[in-house]
Amino acid sequence: MSNVTTWAVLSDGRYIKILINKGVSQSLVILNVDDLKAYSDLCYLMVNGKPLNGTGEDAVSRKIDNIKYQAEFLAEHHKLGLFDLLVLAAPKGILEGLRKALPEQVANLIVGELEGDLTVTSNDDIENQLSDLILAGIEKAS
Repeated sequence: MSNVTTWAVLSDGRYIKILINKGVSQSLVILNVDDLKAYSDLCYLMVNGKPLNGTGEDAVSRKIDNIKYQAEFLAEHHKLGLFDLLVLAAPKGILEGLRKALPEQVANLIVGELEGDLTVTSNDDIENQLSDLILAGIEKAS
């Protein structure tokens, strides 16, 4: 697989950040919300995702399941052929929840995991921490 696209998905449960690697010796490139409307919609929903039902004193906030929405987003975009492999980085509970929420065919694409919150880490540090996982995944897929 010479043209392997790996998505590095970083999540803290409320926020998601996706970086893309398009092969050996390639740098991670951040997926901008302006580049993919569904990503923009997901980010907005996750950050502002406590829709109100009713008005005034009858308003009841309902917390959305961010992990479920992330998993659905990844499954949908795998079907569209936007990535071949996944690397996940998240705190332990979020990582476990996301892995369990992914459909089996998408969960099988996970080639590496890093326990920890990298959502506010610089792209250079993310690259340093994930590059070996991504390279190992690409080599395994080849």
